[in-house]
Amino acid sequence: MDTVMELEIGPGPEPGSYVAHVLRSVGGGEPTETFRLELDELVGRRPALEASVLLSSVSARRIMPDTEAALQDVGRRLFEAAFTGDVYAAYRTSVAVASERGRGVQIALRLTAPGLAALPWEALYDPATETYLCRKEPLVRNVPAAHAPAALTIELPLRVLAMVSSPRGLPAIDVEHERELLEEALRPHLDAGRVRIEWLEPVTWSGVHDKLLEQEWHVLHFIGHGTYDTDTDEGVLAFVGRDGRAEYVSASSLADLLAEAEPTPRLVLLNSCRSGAGGTDDLFSGTAAALAHSGIRAVAAMQFSISDTAAIEFARGFYSALAHGRGIDEAVRSGRIGILGLGRGTLEWVTPVLYLRGDDTRLFDVARATMTPAAAAPVAASAGSTASPPRIQPPADRPPQESSSSTEGSGPRWKPWLVGGGVVLAAAAGALITFVFLPRGTGGVDDTGGGGGGGGDDGGSLTTNEVTVPMDVAWTATGVSCEEGDTIRISARGLGVYGTSGGTVGPDGLPGDESLDQRVEDDIQTFALMGRLENQTKAFSVYTEEAYLCPEPGEMYLGPNDVQLDGNSGAFTATVTLVPAE
Repeated sequence: MDTVMELEIGPGPEPGSYVAHVLRSVGGGEPTETFRLELDELVGRRPALEASVLLSSVSARRIMPDTEAALQDVGRRLFEAAFTGDVYAAYRTSVAVASERGRGVQIALRLTAPGLAALPWEALYDPATETYLCRKEPLVRNVPAAHAPAALTIELPLRVLAMVSSPRGLPAIDVEHERELLEEALRPHLDAGRVRIEWLEPVTWSGVHDKLLEQEWHVLHFIGHGTYDTDTDEGVLAFVGRDGRAEYVSASSLADLLAEAEPTPRLVLLNSCRSGAGGTDDLFSGTAAALAHSGIRAVAAMQFSISDTAAIEFARGFYSALAHGRGIDEAVRSGRIGILGLGRGTLEWVTPVLYLRGDDTRLFDVARATMTPAAAAPVAASAGSTASPPRIQPPADRPPQESSSSTEGSGPRWKPWLVGGGVVLAAAAGALITFVFLPRGTGGVDDTGGGGGGGGDDGGSLTTNEVTVPMDVAWTATGVSCEEGDTIRISARGLGVYGTSGGTVGPDGLPGDESLDQRVEDDIQTFALMGRLENQTKAFSVYTEEAYLCPEPGEMYLGPNDVQLDGNSGAFTATVTLVPAE
């Protein structure tokens, strides 16, 4: 992209001060300005911002709520601090020059002071034009490199190694559903023979290692759990260990593993909670930054948890842009615009982050196809693999041992952060890791039943309501009632904030025996989501998923396992389905 403004932000001469220096700009000039920033205070607001952004996915609003006001305030403060004086003038000139050329301006941020990467720069807000920069212009976080690999020349189909990691002890992931979502997202490209998927199960260190050594992979797609380890100040992903439980792989170890692939992957995509987050002491401690620093050309990740619907729309916009020959920076912006299409005042467009090593946003040179889709030869499956026929779901009894299966022109639906498969002209994805993170926390909502959302009925047999459950309300009516012998199925996601400390938690509650005195029910994790039938006195654990057999007629209520609700905020979403007894 020839219309770029690259801004380096580094430490200043005094504690708490920083220097913004324009390294290059389409408008010309390389001004420098010094400014102050309350870094610790802004970093401390991250948990509440994350809860607000995720909560926005289920809130229907007509005016800007306090949640967006908080995000806008952070974005304005970051913008007015870094884009000040002559730096701001250079920005406005660059926008004007690019506009004359009929182009946008890529804002490339090079953050060289520890702690800056932990801030949500994607929220940059210009109060003069009342715009969020990343929604108008491509915004990237630049990782300086003496050498960046050139665009990789490939022949279609784009080969995708996909995997779903669901170790015991973590919230279960619907493996088959994730496969369907990915395949549907790539459906046009699968059918056209431009993309091919091979699935690997289970996701063990040795299994991934073997597959990377086996052949060239253009895309590596990982669905699973991830977080940011504050003790080691490093991002981690959850593989499956020898005992079937989680084996956490650090960002630095993952970078070493990916280096085994030849050629080195060009793109990694992480749809995981905090995969785009950074630490306050190390510039390259976050999963995304560490991978880019290790040599991966581009890493797209999520700095907050993200809802399924937003992840789906991001991926659709992202891959559509790639398929039309856009650069990786423009593709990420198109993904943000896809999220905006959800309406309802969603703020989740701020969640994606793009780290770019070097300046070139063109990751692939795609050779002219030498075969028709019908003539595409199937990828050789490794031992124990099964092939997925077009539009047929994989067999439910697929063996649990490590295996891989190829899908070309097959599959149903998809969701989050997939790898950029559909390249028609000259873009695509190289190595991608898609990450679906289910946050550890609860939510709560409204005792009046007002949190119920859009109930549905399929022929009078199944009734489903989507319910918002706030953390600061004891019990929320779901609007779903049962008779004796009926089953109520509940699945939950979301993020809540407990107390005034700003700690975040998901439907599974706090791990172990933390804060026992906060529990309403001693045998349910603290702050976890629980349920209760209206005439029952004993609550039961819901966590991220539960099927409850009704002992008597009554309406289902949901709430957090917390005796002290004051100071709580945030919420999560529960999908409640009534399955009548046969």
